[in-house]
Amino acid sequence: MAVHAHPDDESSKGAATMVKYVRAGHQVLVVSCTGGERGDILNPGLKDSGITNLLEVRKAEMAHAQDILGIAHHWLGFEDSGFPQGDPLPPVPPGCFADIPIEIPAGLLAKKILEFRPHVITTYDELGGLSPPGSHKNS
Repeated sequence: MAVHAHPDDESSKGAATMVKYVRAGHQVLVVSCTGGERGDILNPGLKDSGITNLLEVRKAEMAHAQDILGIAHHWLGFEDSGFPQGDPLPPVPPGCFADIPIEIPAGLLAKKILEFRPHVITTYDELGGLSPPGSHKNS
């Protein structure tokens, strides 16, 4: 099981490891805590494409990643926190993943762990692997 903050993290963080285990006959489940709807479009060919619903784009990308990687997927369903920048950092949006009590997503994730019963779980360290704090830290 790989627990990630956003859809697209599974492809940029650990995809080769997941494919190795899928090819060895293991089931791999990726859990996305948020929909990634406050992310950015980094592909220069898509920047001016008029995309207005990034959540739908991320869902389609995740479905494609599932096919390519051979993984199963589960959405926890929380609102993306975005990537606040500035000095001082602005607050995260109210009610987003980084703003809610950690017990809420932890409880949902615990249920999924008990259901899937993984031998290994990968995720981020207590700092989230990125700065500023936000979705990666809570995942």
